[in-house]
Amino acid sequence: MPDEFLASLAIDAREIAWRSRLESDEEDLAPAWVAERDGAVVGYLVSGPPRDEDAPPDAAEIYAIYVAPEQWRSGTGRALLGVAAAEWASRGTRTLVLWVLDENARARSFYEALGWTADGSRREIDWGGFTTAEVRYRRPANGSV
Repeated sequence: MPDEFLASLAIDAREIAWRSRLESDEEDLAPAWVAERDGAVVGYLVSGPPRDEDAPPDAAEIYAIYVAPEQWRSGTGRALLGVAAAEWASRGTRTLVLWVLDENARARSFYEALGWTADGSRREIDWGGFTTAEVRYRRPANGSV
């Protein structure tokens, strides 16, 4: 993502959206998890029903996962995905899907190391001034992460 785009993101608006999500009674429909180390938030994951019409009917989607760069390779991302996979498997979900930027080689390698595979779906996202490509990955919900 271009630096200008990232710098333009409104932190206050994101805080309000997160507060609303975490305090919502609808949390069961789109659960989120936060990873902490020494009392500080170091990562999060948000999931829910798939948004794609062609997703398997028994799927759940990982909408977003973030781990602070200083926590990369610490097991935080793996733990977040493991908790989400276990939760969705307990609900009878058989498949997990997620979208990742095509050019994000680090993230794609991370997912592939955990058993995710690109399923051939691709889309272009217009961010209002620039466009990026995303590819969809999937994996069984009940597999170990």
